[in-house]
Amino acid sequence: MITLRKVPYAKITAGLSAFIGCGIVTTEIVMHYHMQSKIRETITYKKALNIFYNHEDAIKYLGEPIKEGKITLPVNKTDDIKTFNVNVKGANTKGKLHFEYQVHPDHQTEIKKVEIKFNDTPDKTLLIHEI
Repeated sequence: MITLRKVPYAKITAGLSAFIGCGIVTTEIVMHYHMQSKIRETITYKKALNIFYNHEDAIKYLGEPIKEGKITLPVNKTDDIKTFNVNVKGANTKGKLHFEYQVHPDHQTEIKKVEIKFNDTPDKTLLIHEI
C-alpha cells in the first residue's frame, strides 16, 4: 500500500496544490467583484436604472426599498445590440431586470429596451421602456 510516507514530496505537492487552488479561487472572487463595480459605474448602467426607477408601477409592485443584486452579461443578440440583466429585490418580491442597449459609432449608448420579470409571476414580463 502506498502512503504519504512512502511517496517522496507528497506532502509538499499536496500543500502546494491546495495553496495554488486557494489563490485561483480568491482571484476569481476578486475579479468578479471588480467587474461588477466597474459595470455599476458606467453611464449606460446608470441611464438604464434611472428608466427603471422612474416607472412607478414596477417600483410599487416590487416594494421599497429596492436593492440591486448581481449583474449578468448574457450572450448578445447582435454586434450592435448589447444586453445585461440585474437581479433586484424589493420589500414585496424579487425580480430580474433585462436591459438592451445599442452602441453607436461615436461610442454613445442608447437604451432600447427595459423589462422586468418578477419571481412570483415568472410567465409574465412587465415592459418598462422600448424604442
